[in-house]
Amino acid sequence: MRSRPEFLVCPAVCVLLACTGQSTPAPISAPQAATPPKAPGATAPASTPPAPVPPALVTPADPDEACGQIIVVAYQGAEHAASTVTRDQAAARARAEHLLAAARAASDFAALAKQSSDAPSSAPRGGVMGTYRKQEWPALHAAIQDTVFGLQVNETAPQLVQAPYGFVIVHRCLVEKAHARHVLIRYRGAKNAGPEITRSQDDARKLAVELQHKLSQGADFAQIAKASSEDASKARGGDIGSPGRGRLAPAFEDALFALKVGELSTVVQSEYGFHVIQRLAEGP
Repeated sequence: MRSRPEFLVCPAVCVLLACTGQSTPAPISAPQAATPPKAPGATAPASTPPAPVPPALVTPADPDEACGQIIVVAYQGAEHAASTVTRDQAAARARAEHLLAAARAASDFAALAKQSSDAPSSAPRGGVMGTYRKQEWPALHAAIQDTVFGLQVNETAPQLVQAPYGFVIVHRCLVEKAHARHVLIRYRGAKNAGPEITRSQDDARKLAVELQHKLSQGADFAQIAKASSEDASKARGGDIGSPGRGRLAPAFEDALFALKVGELSTVVQSEYGFHVIQRLAEGP
């Protein structure tokens, strides 16, 4: 069974003109009233900015795979609610209804999620909780599964969903994937670093910089990964496949999706250690 990298965490208006085939006389313009002189010191009224336009809805390319994006409003007693959450369930529902109206009118769901969601893992990602196929959908988000898969891409559900962790505003985001391989160098105290990892953070960074330099000079990535990486993917030359947005440690994910195919990252630090990442072309 293929081991999974542990840093994987359980995106036109048409104007219709009628053509008759006959020439049409130009309309006669009404006389224009003279523009009154502007008073000294007066300023022109500020123009009203256009209202934001939500992105167009898109039919999912694969109906059995979805990217879920959420805004969570927690309340006291809800699962995983932070100790700082003091609102009761009624207040949470009222706030969630207000945010739902804002989300359905907004052009940027991610910005609203970052500002307003109580979900500590997905809020910094703009509400993206992950990209999953139906059969691998996480149990934590079982309450919203049917809602997500019932939406079009870029659509926000019209109703709140009550989950064990609070009231949820559900949005279906575009599935975005990136094929990657990486080298991971851990340090003592990093997340999931075993007792065998005794190097300091500074020493880990120096080693990662050294390996990144070798790779940038043309060293064989797979060989470097097999010899030096401290992730389960080392057996595959560092290849982690093509995870979708929301499945990776945030710092790793941001760096990966910023790369072009074939491009090598600088040294990237996540909670697991220091990474050197290369984005690969997608397979056939």
